[in-house]
Amino acid sequence: MKQLIQSILKAGFLLLMIAIVMTTGCQPRPDYSKDLKPLVDKYNGAWESGNVEGLDAIFDPKFVRHSDAATSAQGLDNLKKLITGFKTAYPDIKVVSNEEIYTENRFAGRWTLTGTNTGPGGLPPTGKAITIWGINIIHFENGKMVEEWDSFDNVPSMQQLGYAMTPPSGSK
Repeated sequence: MKQLIQSILKAGFLLLMIAIVMTTGCQPRPDYSKDLKPLVDKYNGAWESGNVEGLDAIFDPKFVRHSDAATSAQGLDNLKKLITGFKTAYPDIKVVSNEEIYTENRFAGRWTLTGTNTGPGGLPPTGKAITIWGINIIHFENGKMVEEWDSFDNVPSMQQLGYAMTPPSGSK
């Protein structure tokens, strides 16, 4: 009888442990991409199309883009100017998202950009194509983009356009 009670207690304990694992360890994780991916896709679409109308709906007016000196932007109006200027310099721009990670109120991604420098921009048009890759992290608050950290290596793009780096004068 004592063995039967011990067996029942062991079985009950085992069932209790299984129930705890099943109810706590098997919870589905939230799919943050459902809410954030459409915003990121609209942002990438603005870079490709040059159409900045409608960005007010997905960006906080105080948005800040941290990047190199030429592509940083304080505020949504400056971001719109940046996108429009880039689209003018590279009318056939394509942005491909190679990898996307979504968490609560954050996006991290790796992208590839291609385009041909046929329009006026910060430098005279060269007619040459570029392919560059970069990584960005975007922060969201209240369903809007508030901050972006964007990183890419500008040297390869300049080399693809035909520019060369020269050492400072006086260097050997």
